[in-house]
Amino acid sequence: MNYIKIDKVLTFRGEDTISFLDSLISNEFVEGKIIPSFLLFPDGKINYWFLAEKQIEAVNIYQNHEELLKIKETFEKYKIRIKCEIEIKEIDFYLKINPDTFEIGFVENYQGNDLFTWNEVSLNTELPTSEIIESGLLPNETKWLLTFLNFEKGCFLGQEPVSRVNFRGRPRRKLITNKDGVQEFIKI
Repeated sequence: MNYIKIDKVLTFRGEDTISFLDSLISNEFVEGKIIPSFLLFPDGKINYWFLAEKQIEAVNIYQNHEELLKIKETFEKYKIRIKCEIEIKEIDFYLKINPDTFEIGFVENYQGNDLFTWNEVSLNTELPTSEIIESGLLPNETKWLLTFLNFEKGCFLGQEPVSRVNFRGRPRRKLITNKDGVQEFIKI
């Protein structure tokens, strides 16, 4: 298990929150469950990956503080005539992530000494680090395509190029973390 201390959360509140986020993120909300998701560029390349949780009156997005600031700025650009407040709040709890299945859960009082950073979770699960994201990659080039993306939910930002690769072709490369802990692309 990978344990992460969560001290910041990006929170969305307002009557348009669900429809606004649903049109942008790649996965579908599941009540009472933390879901992994991508926010893609219009060309289908990954902009960010994060964990999202739908609550009764809000949606929370979890990622490291630096990324949350960038994610917030991106969502603010898309928020035109939308009734939704976006803010970063301080919180205090832990998440556990199974690196093999990507099952996610809350841990209230973690007593271990083996906390991971978001970057270490990226490497352990073979998700793209921010450096790899900057080089440009499609979700199809990660091993978590069907975990982070739901083709059945309807349209979302960047969905068409990703769907085209998934249903009509295949990616030319795949992202892996090698035995030295360095991410690289391998040709398929």
